[in-house]
Amino acid sequence: MAHLWVRDETESWAVLPLEHDAFSLNAESPQPIARRLGDGEALTEALLIRTDSGQANSWVLIANATAGVSVNGTPLAAGIRVVSDRDQIRMPGAREFYFSTETLAHIDEFPGGEQTIFCPRCKQEVEKGTSAVKCPACGVWHHETDDLNCWTYAEVCALCAQPTDMSSGFRWTPEEED
Repeated sequence: MAHLWVRDETESWAVLPLEHDAFSLNAESPQPIARRLGDGEALTEALLIRTDSGQANSWVLIANATAGVSVNGTPLAAGIRVVSDRDQIRMPGAREFYFSTETLAHIDEFPGGEQTIFCPRCKQEVEKGTSAVKCPACGVWHHETDDLNCWTYAEVCALCAQPTDMSSGFRWTPEEED
């Protein structure tokens, strides 16, 4: 799930999951919104809106072109931009957020699919309903059951360098940008 890195009350970076379809970014902390602009209603705040494009969710930042909003240091002159992983969104008054699409590894029921999926570690089929982990980096499913602990068996994913420690947290944080 996409999220925003925001400063908390101690000025430390904290994760705000983007669990709703739209957020206002002008509040002290981004707030979910549930309404759409009406006819003739002017945009007076920056909005971050989820758009569905096939199976992937994209997020669009919309702001009044004169509001002083920038992405990665470039003013949002046209008033609209699709945001990408690790984009810095700076608001007037020096408030900043970082948009991220990074997800954490978690055990889930394998949903199955049209094709048979094989675990890259043990090479056995991952059956629908089996406890498994989808690698956040490469998207490949691994078993994670009492009998087949394929995800946590090694320090990294069988196909990429994603750490398999279930409590490892996010690999990227805004501190790397400071």
